[in-house]
Amino acid sequence: MIQFYPRALRRKKQETKNVYSSSDSYTTLFKDKPFWIWDKAQHVTAFDATNGNCCFNHIVGLPESEKTGIKNPMFDYEQIIFENIFKFQTLPNGKEDPKNRHVWVKKATGLGITEFILRLMLWLCTRNDDFKNCQMCVVVGPKEEIAIGLVKRMKRILEQVNIYVENRATTLILNDVEIQAFPSNHLASYRGLTAPRFIFLDEGDFFKKNDIQDVRDTTERYITKSKPYIVIVSTPNKPDLLFQMIEKEPENVCIYNRLFFNYEWGIDKMFTREEIEIQKASPSFDREYDLKYAGKIGNVFSELQIKEAIRLGELYKDLPLNQYTHHFGACDPGWAKTTPVYIGELLKPQQVFRINYYEGFEKSTPEVVATHIFNVSRRYINLKWFIDGSDRGFVNTLKRIFDEPDWDGGNTDDIDLNNVKIIPVNFTKEHKQLLEHAFLLLASGKVAIPAKYDRLLTALRTAQATEWNLDKEETVNDDDLDDFRLMLRKVYFGKKA
Repeated sequence: MIQFYPRALRRKKQETKNVYSSSDSYTTLFKDKPFWIWDKAQHVTAFDATNGNCCFNHIVGLPESEKTGIKNPMFDYEQIIFENIFKFQTLPNGKEDPKNRHVWVKKATGLGITEFILRLMLWLCTRNDDFKNCQMCVVVGPKEEIAIGLVKRMKRILEQVNIYVENRATTLILNDVEIQAFPSNHLASYRGLTAPRFIFLDEGDFFKKNDIQDVRDTTERYITKSKPYIVIVSTPNKPDLLFQMIEKEPENVCIYNRLFFNYEWGIDKMFTREEIEIQKASPSFDREYDLKYAGKIGNVFSELQIKEAIRLGELYKDLPLNQYTHHFGACDPGWAKTTPVYIGELLKPQQVFRINYYEGFEKSTPEVVATHIFNVSRRYINLKWFIDGSDRGFVNTLKRIFDEPDWDGGNTDDIDLNNVKIIPVNFTKEHKQLLEHAFLLLASGKVAIPAKYDRLLTALRTAQATEWNLDKEETVNDDDLDDFRLMLRKVYFGKKA
């Protein structure tokens, strides 16, 4: 494995380096050099024959681990990415495969793939003049500092061979190729590019929800204009964002070659087995290292509280349904995404509230969900439904099926819970109180959640709030958490439910 220049050779190279500027020709340094020689035996031979000037990465210096200081070669997973970027295929009808030049990479944190793509872009600029007078783009999260940071990284790579490029903080011009970095929430200049030939979306699953479609539309619009290479890379974030959107597309529709690299690809390369075992204790391990959509760890419910709820859920999950106690159901409709329906049961002898039913409806209609709620209600003698009152039409669809008078949208405090089964809740008024009440019950060990209700558990783990005001942008499965709050609305121990 080639990792280091021999010490004497490094001294010799440093003594003979020349200083370049952005307008100089790069032909003497990088002309026709490969990015990396993937065959190890051939690489060793070429390395010795050229005094270390065998490929772009040995010329500029191998990537150095910030953690260990070790210089790393290109790894097998990077070869797979490289080959997919430059793979060219035709369809049986003779037309170009729409996946050509388009790569989507879902990866574990710490694999060094961002550095790899930045180096690849620099190599394409300097190996020949194919990209002259064209543009390359990097689109990052919604902060300009991130864009500035990536451009600085590219400049630092060049500075290792005394190439100093002085441009704007978010721009680098190299061999007449303009490389620009754009925050995902400021895309006006990105939309106006003339001929981008390489587009890199870095950590694309962390773009703000409102920016995702705009970023994707703008990026893919250039396909017919300049046929760019498009590389989308990210550690997974929450469900229903950019990465899951692309991942769920049928193979015959998706225009990306989809690649998956979890932590196992990096063992004995970027991290040790011992480091992975330590990381497995973290609640964020599945998302950061094992490609699960989960979101950031929240600040409302602690992992200790959630584990206790799961323990109680597993302990009581096989208890038969008790028809002589209170049952509460909830539905917070989200017609453009998953509409969750939950039911829970008050276990008075055990002094806990047990979640015992879930059904999710993907992009469904009020009539379908209302009919399901009515049908499942037939299994219960004493079941009340708490519904988000912001959708008055859905509330009244339910009331008609249950043969109850329409709700006029008035004060929900005046509703007599003893005489109706469908109870609208004023979320705007009660949302903070409901979250605090749910927290107190869970923190007191009064909620039992069997492990199979993973959507709800993810919602609890990622719940972010400020002064009991839930941040739905950051909370995964926020509608499931709203159902949870609604179910617990009238759950009290030592008081009448």
